Amino acid sequence: MERFPWVEVFRGLAILEVVLHHVTGRFLRELDPGGWEWHLLAAVNRTLHFAVPAFLFMATLVLGASFLREFRLGRYLRNRALRLLWPYLLWSGVYLAFRYWDHGLFQPERLLHQLLWGKAYFHLYFLAVALQLTLLLPLFLLLLRRRPHGLVFLLLGVGLTLGVYFLNRHYRFLPYPGSFVLWYTPAIVLGLYLAGRLEGLPRLLRFWPLALLAAGVGLWGYLPLALDVLKRLPVNTFHYQAFHWLYTTGMAFLLLALAYALARTPLRVPLAFLGRYSLQIYLVHPMVVRLLEKYPDFPEPLGLKPAFAVYLVLALFLPLFLAHLLARARVSPALFGR
Repeated sequence: MERFPWVEVFRGLAILEVVLHHVTGRFLRELDPGGWEWHLLAAVNRTLHFAVPAFLFMATLVLGASFLREFRLGRYLRNRALRLLWPYLLWSGVYLAFRYWDHGLFQPERLLHQLLWGKAYFHLYFLAVALQLTLLLPLFLLLLRRRPHGLVFLLLGVGLTLGVYFLNRHYRFLPYPGSFVLWYTPAIVLGLYLAGRLEGLPRLLRFWPLALLAAGVGLWGYLPLALDVLKRLPVNTFHYQAFHWLYTTGMAFLLLALAYALARTPLRVPLAFLGRYSLQIYLVHPMVVRLLEKYPDFPEPLGLKPAFAVYLVLALFLPLFLAHLLARARVSPALFGR
């Protein structure tokens, strides 16, 4: 972390995007679909839909770089079990209990299914995918060590992505494609490519205009389809996914370039502070949002603008305060694995 301060800055930017994405999604339900306010908020919400690929990209980059320094399978698996598997199981239990308290819903016969696909609560699928990534990455160790030409990574990313998509389209073997690690192959392969070239990262980041072009083209094709999905209109799923892969992969690179630049500015400190507690914020903030819906049951009494600000501030800073407090009390590893 000391060698690469931009890692925590990246995570800080990404967690801001997550919270804003979920809060805007909450407020979409307060607007009539089709109106200009709905379209504006829906466009912001769908544009802020790149956090999971971005986090997986950064996890791949960091872990891949660590593989090149030293790789011991047993130590690696123990570390990931503490930092990822334990928080996932614990917080799946917390949210199953929370959902039962909130809705009176508990289905023990579906427990294994929920844990396998990250469905104990809507946001936990990311940790399920991250656990799959833990098992996947060691398979690329030889590729990382050989550091082949970028064209090899491009062909791998495109080929594997299309292969998974069309296999699933034909055989329907994925009940939730977004809960499967290879659904994020483009971002993961980009992370693998950069992991073996960290010494040349400043030079590679100069290609950010190409990433901006890719993200712009991707957003141009993806956003209208995403709005149609929100309106429950039929869309071409291949076009939707292809543009989304292009957009999110371009955004992951742009977020890295931005984090690298901001790491040399005074903004490094607050953003890195957020990034240090990004997992804790990710795990806790949906509960804050849901509790705000129930008590005091706004935004209806407060109106859209003040309620939105209250939601955003509390959803971000209450989990952050809790995480910092638990870290100071030295009980954070027992609850969050770190």
